[in-house]
Amino acid sequence: MKFKYFDDLWNQSTDDLEKQKKHWDTRAKEFNKYRELTGEERIGELLDFFKQKGISLQNLDILDIGCGAGQFSLEFAKQAKSVTGLDISTQMIEYANNNAQKEVVNNIEFYELPWEEINLLDLGWHNKYDLAVAIMTPAINSRQSLEKMMEASKNYCFMSGHLERYEKVKAEIEQKVLDRNPRKSDHGRGIYCSFNILWLYGIHPEISYHRMERENDRTVEEAFTYYCSQLEMKGPLTATEKNEIKDYLEKISQNGRVKDTFKSKTAWLFWRNKSF
Repeated sequence: MKFKYFDDLWNQSTDDLEKQKKHWDTRAKEFNKYRELTGEERIGELLDFFKQKGISLQNLDILDIGCGAGQFSLEFAKQAKSVTGLDISTQMIEYANNNAQKEVVNNIEFYELPWEEINLLDLGWHNKYDLAVAIMTPAINSRQSLEKMMEASKNYCFMSGHLERYEKVKAEIEQKVLDRNPRKSDHGRGIYCSFNILWLYGIHPEISYHRMERENDRTVEEAFTYYCSQLEMKGPLTATEKNEIKDYLEKISQNGRVKDTFKSKTAWLFWRNKSF
């Protein structure tokens, strides 16, 4: 079958939902901080992108898959008719609801739901939305989850993801503490598979590339939690390894804080559901 190659490629490593939930709960506080620091710049870039495509958010019903702390959902809602955001993380959804209350945004609903387990018909979400987005989220992790996204939208879809990602301190931990070469990630596989599956459906998505760089500033404890969570997505760490990581972070910290350089290259996919 023509989809088999991409099904096999995409599904070769899928983390269980409980592991994902734990990881994103751990990162919720930091993601909410990113929203406060960089939200305006990032949402502005995306809104300009939609404007260039001739899409006005006014009177649109929008679905935000993997909405996190509501960084994009809340800004969409300030222009759109309605927004539905969902995320697997309890902590992310708590931040999102709190942010909506603080900013008095009333045309938005957040749900703690894993996209993989949602039944669109049961929720009344089939063909409901004008625009479905999946922004830097692992929720779209198979052909089935991509098709579900398309079935939710009667018009447009947008997704973005990392192609390359580099964190200096994380690389140092792997090399100097764990004595191994930094493990290669699966960044880009979801975008690659999505593009080709859409093409096989007769949908020709537009793709563009974007670079991002920032400096992350964490306490030693925050850094320890973050790097352990990141590294354990690829395999468990022993108690000894965790202690060595903690010692290294304390060694390189300045005034109790660890600074790290984060660089990434991301891809944006945009298409209209002509076949769905």
